[in-house]
Amino acid sequence: MRTREIFRQWGIEDRFLATGTLLQQITLYSPSSSVLGSIDFSSLEPEADRPGLLVLEQGKTEKLLLDAVRETGLCDVRFTTEAVALEQNAENMQLLCRGGADTMIDARYVVGCDGAGSFIRQALGLPFDGFTYSVRPMLADVRIKDVRDDLPWPRIWNSPGGITAAIRLEAGLWRLIRLEKGQPDADETVPEQEIATHVAQTLGVGPFDVEWANRFRIHLRSAPTFRVGRVLLAGDAAHIHSPAGGLGMNAGIQDAHNLAWKLAAAMRGGNEESLLSSYDVERRSVTVEEVSRYADSITRIFLQSPKAVRTLAFLALRPLLAVPPIRKIVLQRLTMIDLAYAASPLLRPGSKAIGKRLPNPVLRSPDGSDRRLYELVPNAAFLIHLTDAPADGPPLPLEHVIRIGAHGYRDVAGVLRQMAGRRGEWILVRSDLHIAWVGETMEGLDDIMRETLGSVQ
Repeated sequence: MRTREIFRQWGIEDRFLATGTLLQQITLYSPSSSVLGSIDFSSLEPEADRPGLLVLEQGKTEKLLLDAVRETGLCDVRFTTEAVALEQNAENMQLLCRGGADTMIDARYVVGCDGAGSFIRQALGLPFDGFTYSVRPMLADVRIKDVRDDLPWPRIWNSPGGITAAIRLEAGLWRLIRLEKGQPDADETVPEQEIATHVAQTLGVGPFDVEWANRFRIHLRSAPTFRVGRVLLAGDAAHIHSPAGGLGMNAGIQDAHNLAWKLAAAMRGGNEESLLSSYDVERRSVTVEEVSRYADSITRIFLQSPKAVRTLAFLALRPLLAVPPIRKIVLQRLTMIDLAYAASPLLRPGSKAIGKRLPNPVLRSPDGSDRRLYELVPNAAFLIHLTDAPADGPPLPLEHVIRIGAHGYRDVAGVLRQMAGRRGEWILVRSDLHIAWVGETMEGLDDIMRETLGSVQ
């Protein structure tokens, strides 16, 4: 869901919703279609719009992102091109690319988003510390053309040898995910008979066509830093996790969201050191300390444990999710809206809200209509003013100010006041919708903005 909020900022969320399936309630089914557990995301509605998980395969996500990038007319997209050399000096970067003919690219910054086998990371001499799980995963996309295509999903088969899941990607197309102990051999193929077994276990016996199948390895690894000078790492080049929980690609997109505005600010003459350092500190604190830990816990409980432990974990879902505080914690983590930056060269301490994602509550307009907060925010830093006083006083250093109170919008559920605390009146929000500062007065706001937004000192 956090990734969908980012797509909304980029103006492209609708095309993802039109292509994928938004699940606002997830019910897990056994092969007999009995309910194993259910998760309803509606309790997040006070702080998020249309909370839920969007089911969309990565290949389609990448295609939609590629289309959006090309539509801007601001990018030179090259395929069949390989980076083979990288040099960094005090003035600029030089990247040698090979794709038909060698090309030398001069750049101020280089961002390595080139996957787990990243050339950029290797060129920087950075290790990729971590480990490989003793899990033998298999993926297969199969076409189903009979009544089994109408079965409820996701479907889970918990067997002594491992666990198999079936997810409906679109009409007639299902993805099977099999996880069992062991290690796949390099280039190991998946026999059709094995796929048939998993189809029968999760969907029932019947004909099917295999669209694609392969085995892969599951790793937990990260680089010791995501920044060396003016070279940065993002996505799988910086960190890889177990696919449990579906956080990996989302974390990579959120890396890009965090880094984009900082690179833009640096190129406009901002404080390059604090901006780039903050990217490394903030994203490592989230991806290595939070996302990796969460994905690892799910992997050990549901993928590496014996059947009896997995069965107990499934049985525990219902009573645990029936407890509102526990349910909220689980849902916030699943949707990644709880991920916050605890410390950074750009964050000004002093409030528990600092570094957190700005909630997206319902606001009531003076004319009585309701709008979500994110409908009002610009693609730039802005201020929120929590006050019942009239809108007068000295000029503000930011053009965009959203007033919440008697002379502006009303926060229907009181989410912003609860977040800012009883005395918090001003909230400075970065363009990535994370909170940079909360204060009682405007005193020193110019200096605070220079510090927290990385502006020229």
